[in-house]
Amino acid sequence: MTSHYYQESSGFSFASRGRITYATQRLILANVIVFGIQLILHIPFGRGQLLPDSYATNYLMFHPDHLMQGFIWQPFTYMFLHAGLLHLFTNMLGLFFFGPDVERVLSTRQFFRFYFLCGALGVLAGLVPYFLNGSTTPIIGASGATLGVLVAFAIAFPDREIILFPLPFPINARVIVIVFVVLNLLDATRTGSNVSVSTHLGGMTVAYVYMKLAPRIRDWGDSMLKRRPRPKNKVDAVGEAVDNIFKFEDERRRRK
Repeated sequence: MTSHYYQESSGFSFASRGRITYATQRLILANVIVFGIQLILHIPFGRGQLLPDSYATNYLMFHPDHLMQGFIWQPFTYMFLHAGLLHLFTNMLGLFFFGPDVERVLSTRQFFRFYFLCGALGVLAGLVPYFLNGSTTPIIGASGATLGVLVAFAIAFPDREIILFPLPFPINARVIVIVFVVLNLLDATRTGSNVSVSTHLGGMTVAYVYMKLAPRIRDWGDSMLKRRPRPKNKVDAVGEAVDNIFKFEDERRRRK
């Protein structure tokens, strides 16, 4: 395989407050460990990035042709592979600063679900150029998921001011999202770009929809549970039978 298509996310910011949370820490550790395994297995010493030229990487990265052939795990495994140390560092830095606050809002279990949905569904947007122009370039990196975390942060804390390196002044989270969207759209017009713009925008879109719909779905579920009568177990059935006996006795005495 000769064509290579890597996700990049640029810039870093300082946003998170307090101790790093459980899911964020585990996701960062998992990415670092997988990158270490990449280095051990097939680092091309003296070259600037990890090229997907090994069996393991080809098996785990996202490739439209492979997905069509049944490699259905690739939308989940591709996000743990990275093209080099800078690629890994920028993605994990964004996750480190924005992830804890989002995890506190969503809960740890829901944050895991949210992160994988952004990464897995986001990369499926890469099928659009595949069907439009036959693009079969592979995709690796956690950018789709981490940019989804950024969007979630902006929705939860829209007015939080952040210093975005190298800008010397603070900007709020909503503006940062707009900046990333504009940068990706500009990248889409650049020939020879190795940035998976479709995955970036796909992950951000999934995050927006999730953050907007999740509260409504939860409220709908709660309302349905309140309307639906609780199923009776054996203890409830016995208790109801005893209550009916006493009601019958009381009614009989009143008639006398």
